Amino acid sequence: MQKTKNSYGIYRWIISCCVFLAVAAIFWVGFTAIFQYTAQESMDQARDAADKYSTSLELLTKDMVDGAGVMADMARKQRTNDSWFASVAQSVAAQNVSILGIQYTPLGRPPVSFPVGFSFGADKGLATAFTGLQNTVMAGDGTSLVFSPVVMQSGNSGVITMTPVFVYNSRTQNFDYLGNIAVLRKLPEAVDCDALKEIQETGYSYVVYGNTADGGNDGIIARSDVELGDNFVTASAKVPGGYWQIRLSPVDTWGSSGKNIGLVISLAAGFILGGLVFWILTLRQQRAESRRILRTDPLTKVGNRHGLKDTLTRLCHQLKGHFVIACMDIDNLKGINKTYGRKAGDAVLQETAKRVTECLKEDDRLFRVGDDSFVAIIDNESLEGVSRRLDGIRQQVGRSFEVGNADLKISIEVGCSAFPMDSRSPRELVMIADQRMNVKRGIVLDEGTDWLADDKPVLMEEMEENKPQ
Repeated sequence: MQKTKNSYGIYRWIISCCVFLAVAAIFWVGFTAIFQYTAQESMDQARDAADKYSTSLELLTKDMVDGAGVMADMARKQRTNDSWFASVAQSVAAQNVSILGIQYTPLGRPPVSFPVGFSFGADKGLATAFTGLQNTVMAGDGTSLVFSPVVMQSGNSGVITMTPVFVYNSRTQNFDYLGNIAVLRKLPEAVDCDALKEIQETGYSYVVYGNTADGGNDGIIARSDVELGDNFVTASAKVPGGYWQIRLSPVDTWGSSGKNIGLVISLAAGFILGGLVFWILTLRQQRAESRRILRTDPLTKVGNRHGLKDTLTRLCHQLKGHFVIACMDIDNLKGINKTYGRKAGDAVLQETAKRVTECLKEDDRLFRVGDDSFVAIIDNESLEGVSRRLDGIRQQVGRSFEVGNADLKISIEVGCSAFPMDSRSPRELVMIADQRMNVKRGIVLDEGTDWLADDKPVLMEEMEENKPQ
């Protein structure tokens, strides 16, 4: 029995662990699917936002070039007169608050600038970038350039727009270079627009890279306060003179923290359901053990009257096969109790139950129904087989019992009934077998003892076991 309990305990743990793993896996797969779906949806939305901002940057840089182009047109018309510059530059600057300064550098004449005192040459970082751009546009085909980021001595970054001024020379049939218009804008104000505001309000983290890494700033034009996530989308904006790149990722995505939460929830769900299954199996085991104890004779460890009643009721309701009821009474047990004490009588009862059980098949069952009375159910056995088993029982029980220093002898009387030949009623089968047993003992009764009656007195061992502590 202890081995059975241990086996069932291992079975409970195995089933509970399997439930834990299965539930945790199901929850984790579900969370993973949600993560993947939400992550993909977030990345698609981020890609749309990045594409929208890249389009806005292309329009912004085109506006930058168009503003410088207005002044380049005036420079072509006023080749030798620079008096127009101040008023036109002031008008252009008034339309964009990000403009820090504008400079017109005519070929062969001193540069003019707005506001007064502004000069690209006054700042080392600006001067280097200006010289490089000027050399590029002088050798170019008249295309304007947008160069960013440029790091100034103040630590701030800016974007330079340079538009060359060319005029057609009909005599040489070539374009002559007259100078350039350069505009310095402050970052990140120069790249601010409605698309960027929408990105910020949505909660995206972003970085905008320009077409230069000058100044050791990794070419960053603008960035969010929140660091860019590990998963991001990329979009490119074609600007005059190169490309700018936008990297953008959602801030409020599940990410690693969400996966950790999902893992905790999955493990918790598996633990709760696995624990519930373990509790249910434990409860079932306790109930089964309680039923077993209720149906077991505490002295001999064979079945009792409750077990006999349940077993017979079940077998009779099945209405298949046949079985024999054998009622057995031990003779001289009361004498043994009186002469040698109740402990000796109990030892004889225990050994008798053991010997009778050894004579039965594995499918047969034995029950103790009275102080010296047993009932055996012999299942699916021929009459000859039943007779041989009963003879074996008489021989085994008839052998002497060694109790202490005494050799005790008892005998057993048996009466039988058969299902379904004698009756289909559990109570009648027992009463018929008991009546036939009494006849063999020379006792004639109208009917046998009804060992299945609910009002039968309990055995003394049952009283002792159920006595309040």
